[in-house]
Formats: sequence, structure tokens, C-alpha cells
Amino acid sequence: MPATLARDGVVLIQQGSVAEVAELLDGWTVPVDHPHQVADGLTVITPRIHSGAADNEAGFTDLPLSPHTDRSLHKQPPSVLATLMLAPARAGGSATLVDAAQVLMILRRRAEDAAIARLRLKTTAGQLGPPVVEFTSGHARIRYRDDRIAHPHSTDRHTDLVADLRRLITETVRSLHLGEGDGYLVHNHRFLHGRTAFTGDRSLVRFLARVNSDHPYTWLNRGFSIASS
Repeated sequence: MPATLARDGVVLIQQGSVAEVAELLDGWTVPVDHPHQVADGLTVITPRIHSGAADNEAGFTDLPLSPHTDRSLHKQPPSVLATLMLAPARAGGSATLVDAAQVLMILRRRAEDAAIARLRLKTTAGQLGPPVVEFTSGHARIRYRDDRIAHPHSTDRHTDLVADLRRLITETVRSLHLGEGDGYLVHNHRFLHGRTAFTGDRSLVRFLARVNSDHPYTWLNRGFSIASS
């Protein structure tokens, strides 16, 4: 599984159970806590909050979620994210996925790495957050969100580069219908994920984790190989 994730960045799950997904992660990852979790690294996501809630709780509404990195503003975002659909929406609620390695590959043809590295997440309060793309010795790690909490910003005022990034994400997004027992496992430093708006009582379980520090694929915690982009 870690080798497949390193190569492809995503693994699709069909006809699974919560116990089976937990077993899939067991032995090579450790859970990453989340404020809304019901167990270590495990959160049940349902529309339990009014749609007027703040963006940090937008996941618990029926609103759309634009493609993003989970925990993008935190010091160490989880490197592994898995979801499993418990009950699909009555209408809408398709999963959306973006391979940021593909986005970065195209972006590097149009801009120098130094300019890309100066893209930062900027909060609506005006504070600069972490780099959108972190380059480290043959690897890259993506942190992305574009909402009322934070958005991509060029510290050297390359607004055209920000526009290119947004456009490429929009152009490469793929939709995925998840039935009961379906889901996906993604490299959270590489793949952005989101969903469309929906109606009904959609219920999904999310797992957050990072690769064990003594595992051969612990480098996934640093990002994805730039060669794969």
C-alpha cells in the first residue's frame, strides 16, 4: 500500500468497512488527532452544523468544499488521508480529487521554482502562513486551500502565477461518485480533495495519519518525489 501511494498518490476503496480501512492503515501509519475526532485520527463527517457556519466547520455542512489539503495551516499536516462513505447524499455530494503533482509539473514549465516557493497561504486576517509548495531535496509538499480562511498569495506579487495555479486546479479536478462502502486513500501532501454541495444526510468517515518514522516509506511524510511530477 505505501508503494502504491508513493507511485500513484491515490488508492480507491470499494465495498469496504470502517474496520477494513483501519486495518489497511495498521502497521505502517500512526493516527493524527483532529479536534472533531471520535477516536484516534477518526472523524465522522455529517451535516450537523447550519450552513452559515464558519469555513473551519464547513465540512460539517451540506456546502461544497473546494479542493484542499487537510490541516493545511498546521505545522505538520497528516501525510495520509482515507475516507469511507457510510451513507451517500440524496443528491450531489460527489468527491473531488486533484493530483497536485500534475499541477506542479505544468506550473514548473511556466515559472521558476524560486517563484513557486514564494507562494504562501495568506489568511483573511492578513497573516502569511506556510508555503503552498515546499521543496526539499527531491521532494515537494503541497499545502492548499482557497476559501474565507486562507488563500494562495504571491509574496513577490506574481498574481499571474496565483491565477495559473487556481486555473490548473480547476482544469484538472476529477469528480468521483462514492456509494456506500466506497472511499479513497490519498497522499495528503500530493492530492487535494473536496466535494460538491449535496442534499440529504450524507455520512462519511475520515482517517488522518502519518507514516511510521521507522518505515521504508517514511519519506512520504516529507512530500512526493518531484520526479513523479
